[in-house]
Amino acid sequence: MSTTTLQKNRMSPPAQTPRIGPTLRRYGVLAALLVLVALISIAQPGFLAGGNLMNIVSQWAPVAIMGIGMTYVVITGGFDLSVGAIYSLTAVIAATVGRTEAPIVAFTAAAVAGIAAGAINGWIVTGLKVNPFIATLGSSLIISGTTLVITGNRAVVVSFAPFQELGSGRLAGIPYSGMLLVVLLLLAGCILAFTPYGQSVYAVGGNQEASRLAGIRTRGVVASTYTLSGLCAGIAGVVTASQLGSAQPNLNPNLVFDVLTVVIVGGTSLTGGKGAIWRTAVGVAILATLQNGFNLLDIDSYYQNIIKGIIIIAALTRLPGIRPAVRLRRPNSSK
Repeated sequence: MSTTTLQKNRMSPPAQTPRIGPTLRRYGVLAALLVLVALISIAQPGFLAGGNLMNIVSQWAPVAIMGIGMTYVVITGGFDLSVGAIYSLTAVIAATVGRTEAPIVAFTAAAVAGIAAGAINGWIVTGLKVNPFIATLGSSLIISGTTLVITGNRAVVVSFAPFQELGSGRLAGIPYSGMLLVVLLLLAGCILAFTPYGQSVYAVGGNQEASRLAGIRTRGVVASTYTLSGLCAGIAGVVTASQLGSAQPNLNPNLVFDVLTVVIVGGTSLTGGKGAIWRTAVGVAILATLQNGFNLLDIDSYYQNIIKGIIIIAALTRLPGIRPAVRLRRPNSSK
């Protein structure tokens, strides 16, 4: 072999092997869902029955709807612990108004209340500059107390049949609540991914100071995400009140943890700047699949919280050579 040939061989770069790491990190959560569905389907073939799947969609629609607003908040680097309280308050408002007024009036009143509660949260965080965790924890207590005062800690029952149409009605076997969820997921996903506002949300979460210097109204963007979270909690409260035909204070005290779990498991970064609505949808599907699988397999419901805790820790765990599903990045310097 000639010297020239040897030199060329030495200078030639090594053959590039396909890099599956980035793809696996990006779509690993989707792969995990497919594996989970396959395992549960093998263990319990009835899982994939159309009726069962539609029941899952109907049951988890409120959590998924609240997950949409929470995703926006978390991408900006925020946190909203008040969604459960807003959810209960708006459900009570919808049921109370729905006893005497048309459903559309009741649902609108509840949604407006959710928007107002979310806007107040946004003002406390951006105007008063209170830490989001403390701000929304405090507002959660205030809203929960207000709901108890309004109801006297009693359930509000609506006997008006049209009121229950949104939550219980179906078209060709598909629940209206599921249709509403799909529309909201698509709308929120497109806004976040393809609009200047959505890019501002990502920018603020990535580096708030740099975003401010670039001309983005960071306070307005952050406040708007809390307003959106309140609206989503209000819509979820409407759906649940319609499904049950009633509402009461503290409808589901642990609901906020389900909402946070689906966002975290989906892969939205807790430090802001990264996430997507489709990821939250997959997170909902994972938790819904687990819970339904447990029920079909007759596994004690007490184990569900254990599994949820393990999943959250696994999503945030950094093992040697493995990057976590949720990337915890160091805050960017503002210098």
